[in-house]
Amino acid sequence: MSYEQMADREAALEAGRADPDSAWVLSPRDVWYPNPFYAGLRVPHPEDAAAADFIEEYGIEAWRAHVSRPAPVPPADDIDWDALIPF
Repeated sequence: MSYEQMADREAALEAGRADPDSAWVLSPRDVWYPNPFYAGLRVPHPEDAAAADFIEEYGIEAWRAHVSRPAPVPPADDIDWDALIPF
């Protein structure tokens, strides 16, 4: 992992800490990271076009019915960021 990636993830972590109501945070390098401080229902990745189309047709509640609640978030230092990124 490069220092740029580490700094990017640290910036995303701080943005998530400042806004725990957002499921995703956008880093200064335009990379989406799941917010480890978010405790609400799962929401689709901001760039997931298929999820957006499904939600537009059937509604957010239908999408949430097919998605389980996320597992409890481990401490930020223990998060395997590479496993959480959907692409």
